Amino acid sequence: MSRLSSAGWPVIVAASLLAVAVATLSIMGLSPYYDVIFTLWPNLPDAEGSLTWLDLGYLALAMILAVPAAAAFGWWLSSRMVRPLLDVARAARAIADGDLTARANTKAGGFWETQHLIGDFNSMAERLERGEADRTYSNSAIAHELRTPLTILKGRLQGISDGVFSLTPEMLDTLIAQVDGLALIVEDLRTIGLFNADRLRLNCVEFDLAEIVRGAVGVVSVELEDAGMLLDLHLHPIVVNADPDRIRQAVIALLNNAMRYAPGTRLAIEIVADGDMAVLRCTDHGPGLPAGADERVFDPFWRADESRGRVAGGSGLGLAVVKAIAVSHGGSVSASNCADGGASFTLLLPR
Repeated sequence: MSRLSSAGWPVIVAASLLAVAVATLSIMGLSPYYDVIFTLWPNLPDAEGSLTWLDLGYLALAMILAVPAAAAFGWWLSSRMVRPLLDVARAARAIADGDLTARANTKAGGFWETQHLIGDFNSMAERLERGEADRTYSNSAIAHELRTPLTILKGRLQGISDGVFSLTPEMLDTLIAQVDGLALIVEDLRTIGLFNADRLRLNCVEFDLAEIVRGAVGVVSVELEDAGMLLDLHLHPIVVNADPDRIRQAVIALLNNAMRYAPGTRLAIEIVADGDMAVLRCTDHGPGLPAGADERVFDPFWRADESRGRVAGGSGLGLAVVKAIAVSHGGSVSASNCADGGASFTLLLPR
């Protein structure tokens, strides 16, 4: 049998107190009742051992006094229990009808359990509303990110078809670059979608994290050179059990983020051990993060520039992918500003 919840104890205590009060009043009121009766009618016969009309009168009087009191108490008790539930039901129907702003009244009263129910319900409703807002924003952001490369592709291909542009190797490189950008956006969206659905599969093996980082730097070495980035590598060999392809993807995303927002600066990449965790820290000397961005920076499509201009390039998905990969491995990622300027991103992975 399950343990009685805290909402049941007030009912039991209140009902017990009511029973005690009724019994006490019945006993304590018996003697005054007969005193009043025999004072008013001193010549009434004393019928011992049988139930007389005096006893029935006392019983009726007790019921007249006790029943309304019990009914009033029952109404108060039931309202304390039912009113919050009715308000939660009202809010639930409103949410089911599409009004995600509906909330249960926190002042509806009730016992400890019903107050918890109202709080949990309102928290759930807030998450639903926030999730719907995020979904709407994500759909708009995805359309925004896909529109530019698709527009460029369509314009170039239409120009080639009309004879405005010649299909030169340079033009082909431009078209391929746009296709590569689309493929990257699709892959990032797929990674985040799998992570949100808890279906991001990892092919974990043991490998040296330092070698993966060196390989990732080699992949984007040309882009790093074009961005004028000066590298300081402090890579201590640390063996981890993880998915090397996903870790490489996360490292490249961190490098791309540094090239995008801190070009022409020195970029320090460090790998150290901290107990059972491997620490990968990527520190640039750029403008740093705006106030309050240390948490939002890992949200999909979030940029410090609310106009979402593409001056700096990028889809706004890179750091969200880094977080998805880190959390999927049982690790974490964080961002902070450096005391001497710049931003630092720290990736923690279980060893």
